[in-house]
Amino acid sequence: MRRSCGFHRGGLAVALALALGCGTSCRVREPAPAPEATASPVRFYHERVTVEPSERRTRVVGIYDFRNESDAPADVTIRYPFPVDRHHLYPFLVRVHEEVAGAMEPLGFIRVDPDIAWRLSFAPREQKRVRVEYVQEIRERRAVYIVTTTRGWGRPIELAEFEFRVPASLRGVTLSIEPDTVESRGDTVVYRIALTDFMPDSELVLSWD
Repeated sequence: MRRSCGFHRGGLAVALALALGCGTSCRVREPAPAPEATASPVRFYHERVTVEPSERRTRVVGIYDFRNESDAPADVTIRYPFPVDRHHLYPFLVRVHEEVAGAMEPLGFIRVDPDIAWRLSFAPREQKRVRVEYVQEIRERRAVYIVTTTRGWGRPIELAEFEFRVPASLRGVTLSIEPDTVESRGDTVVYRIALTDFMPDSELVLSWD
C-alpha cells in the first residue's frame, strides 16, 4: 500500500504489494523513501495476509489495520500496487471493503495503472480496517510478497501475519522466512508466519518446483 496526500505521487510514499511469481522483469517498486517531517499521523500497524497459490493463478486476501494517532481528523490516500508484466496479468478480480459497524462494506477505489487507490478519513484516534481481495493469473512458479516498502512508514508494523495455503500437489515448496508452523489439511498444506515489530530488508518469497 502506498500512502500519499491526495491522489498524487508526491509527499510520503508508502507501498505494500504482492508480486506473484515475480522474476527479474517484474515491475516491483523501489523501497519507499523515509517519511517527511510532516508525515501523516495515520499509522499502518497490522496486516493479516492469506495467499493461495496454484499453478496458474493466486488468490490474495489481505486485512490491513490503520489508526489515527493524533487528536485531529486526518485524511489519507492508500495506494495498493499490483505487479503487471508478461508473467503476471492484471488481476481479473479486485474487491476492496472497509469495516463499518462490524460489517464489511464496499469501499470505492480508482485504478491508477498498475495500482489501485482509495481514500480514508479518520476521526481523532480512530482505527479503520480494510480488506483487499484479488486474483491474478501467474506464469511462474513462485509468489513474492513485497514487504520492504514497509520502511516507508518510518516505523515497523506491530504485527504482520502471513498464511500460505498451498495445494499439496505443489512439490518442493520453500519459503524465504522459516514458517512458525506447517500443517496439513487434506489436500492443502498451510504455512504460517507471525512477525512483531516488522521492518523487513528483503521480500517474502514462496516458490515450488
